[in-house]
Formats: sequence, C-alpha cells, structure tokens
Amino acid sequence: MGLLGSQLRGITLITGAILVGSPFAFGQSADGTEATEKEFISILDVAPAVYYGLKRMPKFYGDPNMDPATVDGRLLDRQYLFGSLGGLRTQAAENGLVVDAGVTQVVQGSANGTSDGARYYGSADLWAVLDTGRAGLWSGGLIVSHLEGNWGKTVTGTGAVLPLNSDSIMPAEPSALALSELYAVQALPAGFSVLAGKVNFTGLADTNLFANNERSQFLYVGLNNNPILGAFVPYTSLGGAVIKQITEDLSVTGVVTSNNTNAVTPGFEDFGFDTMTYGVAATWTPKFGNLPGNYNALAGYTSKDPLRYDIDERYLFEVLTGQVPAATRTGNYALTLTASQYVWADESVKRSDGLPVGIGLFGRFGIAPEGRNVIDQFYSLGIGGFGGLFGRADDNWGIGWAGTHFSDDLRSDLSAVGVSIDRFEHAIEAYYNVAWTPAARTSLNVQYINSANPAADDAFVIGTRLQLDF
Repeated sequence: MGLLGSQLRGITLITGAILVGSPFAFGQSADGTEATEKEFISILDVAPAVYYGLKRMPKFYGDPNMDPATVDGRLLDRQYLFGSLGGLRTQAAENGLVVDAGVTQVVQGSANGTSDGARYYGSADLWAVLDTGRAGLWSGGLIVSHLEGNWGKTVTGTGAVLPLNSDSIMPAEPSALALSELYAVQALPAGFSVLAGKVNFTGLADTNLFANNERSQFLYVGLNNNPILGAFVPYTSLGGAVIKQITEDLSVTGVVTSNNTNAVTPGFEDFGFDTMTYGVAATWTPKFGNLPGNYNALAGYTSKDPLRYDIDERYLFEVLTGQVPAATRTGNYALTLTASQYVWADESVKRSDGLPVGIGLFGRFGIAPEGRNVIDQFYSLGIGGFGGLFGRADDNWGIGWAGTHFSDDLRSDLSAVGVSIDRFEHAIEAYYNVAWTPAARTSLNVQYINSANPAADDAFVIGTRLQLDF
C-alpha cells in the first residue's frame, strides 16, 4: 500500500471535485472556464501516478502526459505497438475505459551445469481500468482488473529456495490463467481514500523505486519483494485498505486481507475471518532537492493458524528439505522496512516514461518469529539507475544482493531428523535493460546463487528477457 498511499496524496473529494492543486480547486475547468456541479473529475487526468502505482509500471494508454506523437507515429517511437487501433482505443480511453496489454518472455539457464539446462518461460498481462470521472459516472473512482497467464518452464536444480524468476509465480506456477485482480479505488474527503476487492497487496505494500518490477528490473524474487510477506499475504487476495494522507509526503494505510485465498480462484469459498491478515503501513516519499525517495514501514499480524515453519507455496522449501513440518502454531507477525532513494539525478534529460534519469540506492529488511516461519529474517541492498550507457536515457540497470535467513529453530528441528540446511541463501543479480523503443525492451540478467542446501554447488544463472507492450 506504500506507493498507492503516496500517489493518492492531496486527492480530496469536495462537492464532487478532486482537488490536487489544479484549476478545479478554484472552481475552474482545465480550459479556464467555470466548472459546473455536473463536471466529474478523473483520477487518471489529475493524478495519473495513482494508476502507475497500482500497475507498478510508469505508463498507461490514455495518460494525459503521453506525447501524441508516440501514439500512432513511427513504430520506433510508439509507446504501444498497436497504437490507437484506428482511433478506437483513444475514444475508449477518453470515455473512461483504458486497456493495456503486454507480453514478457524469459530464457534462463545455468552457466556451470548445476541445473537441468536452459528454460523458456512466458507470460501475458491484460489490464483494464474504468475511470468513473472520465465515464461521467462520479468523481474520483477507479475500477481495476488484471487478467494474466503464463506458460513454459523455469530453471530448476540450482538449490535456490526463492524463485529465480519472479514473473513465473504470477498468477501461479506455469501454466495458469487467472483474473488475478479486480478491485475498486475511491478518493474521499479529508485526505482519505479506500480500496477493496481482490488485490496484489504485497506488490503495493513493498514498493521500491529500483527493485519492484519483474518485467523491467530484477528477476530474482528477493530483489522484487520481501519474501517474509509470503506467509501473510498470498498473491493475490480478497481484502480492503483505508489510506490517510497525513502530510504531502507522509501517508498511513490500514489493511485487512484474507490469508487463505489465491490468484486462480475467486477466493470467496476459502474466505474466513479466522484466516485474516491485519497490517498498518507508513509511507514517506520525501524529496531532498531534486532527489526523490520512497520509504515504507509495515507491521502485520495474521489470525491464521499456520503450519509451524509456514512458507508461501510459491517458495521451494519442500524441495530443499524433502519434507514440510506439519505442527501448527497460533498467530504470526512480522515487521518489514523498505527504502529507496535517488542520490543523483540529471534534470536536463527526460525519459519517455517520465521517470527521473539518475542513480539511487535501495534496501529491504524483514523479521518474523523463528518458531513459526521458515524465513525469519531477510535483507537486501543494491544500486539502480534510470538512464544508461552512451546517453541512452530510456535504459535502466541494477546490481543487488539478497540474504534470506532460515529459522534457527527450524534448522535445529531438521537436524534432529538428519536434514541439514545452512543459515542463509545468498543471491547476487546484475541486469541491464535496453529500451529499443518505448514499447520493446530486452535485458540481460546474471545471477549468482549460494544455496542454503549444503549439497548444492553455487550456481551462475544467465537470463535474457523480452518485454513488449501492445
């Protein structure tokens, strides 16, 4: 909820208008004429960064900041390969219906023979949002849907507990097709906003400027989100959130979500108040001069009685140990911290997606009780940049380390039955993402994995990724 809270700042519904420091705050429409009581205000028009945060991608078709020349211009200049589809897409967006589609393809393989060879994996995403202001229904509302599917195989045999490709577990291990997200967002008076439905709460809670997007940044799970959250919030789950903007750059969010649903089913049949997760998050988005930052702190508790040493089914603990302990414990809780900060920015250069060109640092930390969790501590650090070599402003890159600590209680119990695991899984990843056009990107990702399985050799994994926006 961090990025959503920060991007909803200053949005307030007063007598049917959203006030974001725009001419509407003075009773005027965008063209300077007097606004009428019947005029509905669009979040996509006055605060497009709200939808950027929900998608975790810094663009959408119909963005008011989009250069018209990149809609139906030369193929090399287009933000989307299909353009406006003869104007139909633009007309739909102007009336509130915005549709985006993309395909991600990844080939990964071990460079030192520790896995079963190179593997190809692909996924597709279809986003559709109804902006109630543009549609002439009411001010300040968004209804968001996300259909996604995947296919292919992922690299195995490296001993890694956390998946090497974050995209491969969304919506589930290949192959799967799901309407994984369907929810509503509404801005309210006095700096409040609400969100309810089926949502990727983990992606919204653990935001990071340089390490939060598996389509164009790191591939390794531990460099996109904090894996401790996997025991508390599945991908995705039914729930709701209330966001309060305290100051211009500080927001607080309260979240209630199911801990017993998944992306490939509606979730109502598995929903129960005895399996809920409750969380509170604070998000600070300061600017030090021209250098933006994003800082999140999250505390969570779940009423679900977990398996002792519970772990998200997306992680590969049973592969590592050959067994999953079945004893249950009541309650579980966690604290996570996420930070990302630009340390240098070049204001003279502009990117096609609007992000600042510059370099920044990022880090994550998480802690949970060792008597209940497989992963009881997590750390990551790294450096990232937007803007690349040879003046290529739209490229991006990063280098990061993630350390996943396994519970000492767990290791002691497993040792008693003859199973040995090390305290940490270490992973280092470096990537460079080339933007050939605003709609077509390729990246080279190199990973080093030091598994917690003492019988596994260190693995060097090389991957390439192709991302297309339609």
